[in-house]
Parts: sequence; structure tokens; C-alpha cells
Amino acid sequence: MKFSDVKYAALNITHDCNLRCRYCYAGKKCSVSMSRETAFKAIDFLASVSDNRCTVTFFGGEPLLEFDLMKGIVQYAGDKYGDKIAFRLSTNATLLEKHHLDFFEHHGIYFVVSIDGNREQHDSQRCDAAGHGSYDHIVSILHDVLALNPYTVAVSVVVPETAHNVRDGVESLFDLGFRYVLQTLDYSADWTSADLRILRGQYSSLAKFYFKSLREGRKIYYSPFDERIKTRTQKPYKKGDLCDLANSQIAIAPSGVIYPCVQLIGNDSPEWRKNSIGDVEDGFNRSRRKWFVDQNYTTKESCTDCSLDGRCSTYCGCVNWRATGSISAVPPIICEHERMLMPIVDKLANKLWSKNIELFKRKFYDPTFPCSSYIEDCKPVDQER
Repeated sequence: MKFSDVKYAALNITHDCNLRCRYCYAGKKCSVSMSRETAFKAIDFLASVSDNRCTVTFFGGEPLLEFDLMKGIVQYAGDKYGDKIAFRLSTNATLLEKHHLDFFEHHGIYFVVSIDGNREQHDSQRCDAAGHGSYDHIVSILHDVLALNPYTVAVSVVVPETAHNVRDGVESLFDLGFRYVLQTLDYSADWTSADLRILRGQYSSLAKFYFKSLREGRKIYYSPFDERIKTRTQKPYKKGDLCDLANSQIAIAPSGVIYPCVQLIGNDSPEWRKNSIGDVEDGFNRSRRKWFVDQNYTTKESCTDCSLDGRCSTYCGCVNWRATGSISAVPPIICEHERMLMPIVDKLANKLWSKNIELFKRKFYDPTFPCSSYIEDCKPVDQER
């Protein structure tokens, strides 16, 4: 088979983290980090297997624990490959300080912030080793973060215990100044029918908030709604659109071992290395890489003849593996969630259309919207009056 060029790579530069999030899939934290030699070999490898550009996301653990290494990698890549390698960051933001932001601004490095909602929701799951919540520090640096990049994405995870917080949590994130909220469920958790009923009520309430926001011209992105509306108003998802593990998307562990995705790295022990598809020294193991791509691309039995095929916005081979132990087996909770959520989304979209909400029509039907919206956002306030 012909593989895709690698377009996105997660560079897992440390297994260590200053938090102990209850739903973390990265395994036990340990003070093992990537060496500079391995990091530079990883950059050389990625440059060799990408075509025009490869976007590298610093990952962990918490990558800011290895900020000096991060700086060295950015310098090395820039000196050797120019703008062929672009950098991004996924962070819990609890270690962020002004000097970090200055570096990111200078090198054009944008990042996503893990924050689960309001203080109650966030601190119940995202705490440090002593059990203390991490919400307050994130909020304390948020003004500087959003000044650097007003489009910084808030990444939120919902577990059964926090389902009742979803509406207030999402609204609080937008009130804090975020414009983009990417929210997903922990599909490996023990979800019950009662939990989903609570979540349905939260989504229904959020639909009212979303409608009001767009009616008032407030530009917000909420992934559970936006991604599903797009599959109705624009085009359905194809294989590889949502998850292209081992193909255009890969991950590299601190050891230099290559994995299909960060969710399959674990602690990079011999047991986890059964998921590997090569290493930065010798390159890809073609047969292993092909096996993972084939598993991810195969038609899923549960998706056959499903009315939501192409509209389901949850598919991810790594999520399947984490929840069921198989990349090709979709966990039932995903199907239940999509069947519950889609009618709410369609009702919302119908209402936005019937009420002739201008922002809705521009956002989902005008292909120039991302550009025109950005130009509008850049206008000085006095020019808009």
C-alpha cells in the first residue's frame, strides 16, 4: 500500500507530569525524558517522511517540564529545516509563565490548554499529586495566554461524575474568554443510561446557549455541536478524516520508538511496545505500520448500514483500542452518545436556519468565513462603530 506523508506528529518528550488527572491514559508518571540526541534524530526522521510541512506537537506528560529541551529542538529544526517543521504544544498550563509565552510568540508556537470547565468540574479530575486542584493557576495566566492567541483552544474531558457540570462548565469557558472549546467524553469510563440522560439534558440546555450566542453575533466553537452540524451542511467524514493513526499522524516516545498515536505509548514498556511501528533510528516497520492503518480503515461492523455513518464525529481508532482493546471495535457508548446527541444538534441547526441567523449561515455555508471572520476580528474597535 502507499502510505501518506506524515503531516502531524506528537513528540512525547517526557513521561513525567506535575498533575495526576484521574482519567489520564498515559500511564504511571516517571522521570523519563527524551534526550537531545533522540530528539534531533526524531526531527531528522520527520523531515524525511514529510513532504511540504510536518506539524509537531510537544506532548507528555507535561512538556513544559522539559522546556529547555523544547527550546533546543525548535532551534535545531529551524536551523536545519527552516519552516518545514512547525511546532505546537499541548499543555495543562499550570507551569506557564511569561517567559514561556514570549518564546512561543517569537517562534509562532500555538497551543491548546487542558481545562475541563468550571472550578468544580476541573478540580475534581485535574489535580496534582497532593490532590490540589489546578484551576486557579490556569485562570491566573489566561489573560496573557489569550492576548498571545485569542483563538487558543480549551480541551475539555467529560466523565460520568462531571456530566452534570457540562452546561455550566462550557459556559464558564466561554465567559473566561475562550472562543473554541473542544470537548469529548472519556469513552473508557463506566457510563450508564442514567449518566447519558443527565448529559442529554446538559446538551439540550447548551443548545439554547449556543443559539442565543450565534443570534447575538458571538463567534463560538463547541465541538459536540459544530462538528456534527458541519457533516450536515458541508460534507460527511471519510476514512482518515477524524483519525489517521500510523499514516499521516504518528507519535514518538521519549525513547525514540514510533507509535501510531500518543494513546498507544503508555509508559513505553516492553508490553506497550507491541504497539510500536518503528523507531527514529531505523525508520518505520512497514508491516506493522500497514497493520494499524488497515485496522483503522476497515469498515466497522457496528457502522454498517448505520444512518449516522459519515456524520458520527466521534470515531477514533485509538479511542476504540483504549475502550475495547481493538482498533476496529467501536465501543457501544460512542454509538449511544451519537444517537442521543445528533437529534439535539439537528434540531438546533434547523432552528438557526429557520430563524435566518446570519452568523450560522456564514459559519457553515460560506467557504470564505474563516478568512473574513479573522479580518473582522482584527479590526480596531473604533473602526467597527
